[in-house]
Amino acid sequence: MAALVVVAFHCRIPGAGGGFIGVDVFFVLSGFLITSILRQELIETSRIALWRFYVRRALRLWPPLVLMLGAYVAFAPAIFQTDDAFRDAALAGLYLSDYARAFWEVPDYLSHTWSLSVEEHFYMIWPVVILLTGRQRDQTVVAILIALFVLATAWRIADAVIWQDWARTYYRFDTRMSGLLIGAAVALLPSLTTRRAAEIFGQSALAVLVLAIVAGSWNKLSSVTWIGIVVDLAAAGLVWSLASGHRTTIGIILSVRPLVYLGLISYSVYLWHYPISRAVRGHLDPWAAGLIVIPLSIALAMLSYELIERPLRAWRKGRIVTSPI
Repeated sequence: MAALVVVAFHCRIPGAGGGFIGVDVFFVLSGFLITSILRQELIETSRIALWRFYVRRALRLWPPLVLMLGAYVAFAPAIFQTDDAFRDAALAGLYLSDYARAFWEVPDYLSHTWSLSVEEHFYMIWPVVILLTGRQRDQTVVAILIALFVLATAWRIADAVIWQDWARTYYRFDTRMSGLLIGAAVALLPSLTTRRAAEIFGQSALAVLVLAIVAGSWNKLSSVTWIGIVVDLAAAGLVWSLASGHRTTIGIILSVRPLVYLGLISYSVYLWHYPISRAVRGHLDPWAAGLIVIPLSIALAMLSYELIERPLRAWRKGRIVTSPI
């Protein structure tokens, strides 16, 4: 759902003016998932197989990205009249888009890949962080992560206030770590003890996120200052509620099979949607653009998932999970 909100935002559909926060939600969710996986591996085996982790991440993320970038290099010169398709694809494929966007405003038609770069930088350092904190109790690690969240948020706000340059602050890994950190902290929090508490946390958090999406008139500076704080905390509350194990209303809705499948292909939906939206949104009204971009992105994502991602997932389970490395 976070991916679809971003798609609606890039199509400029009315009511999705704050849809950029879908990326913030994804950062929180990613911090939660990766920390949960690594911490569990450390508990069960007293170690983290770094090589296996990095190979699994590469096999999960790189093939769909390379497929999209190959299509972009093939078609972008004709569609966008650009001579920089290969350069842009190289920046995206090497996960350099975040700093390239922040300081040099490239790539343009692949600018959405900045978030993939932020994620990749996180993946590179986070297993080491989990190893270094492995002997600490969960409560201690949570306190450390919350302190880091506060510092990361303060660093982003200071950068925004000092430089008054939205792009410089918005796209960089070092200024966008807060969501990943608060998501990591949620992974180690005790579970909510009652279904009612999970319902209250989840519904309150979702209401805040929906309001942020619909209101959408935030100026660019506010999106990296106080709005960023509100969204990080709301996304953390929503994830905490959904991870509680209780059958909450939101959890039941999100467990509907079509939405679960959409979640499985959401990475590829995100990959494909932006170049398509840039190709059509200047020629059509937002709703017409959405009617083209959303179905086409989903269709391409389904092909990517069924032909590339799903077979690779099966291969990973058979080869890497059982590998001693």
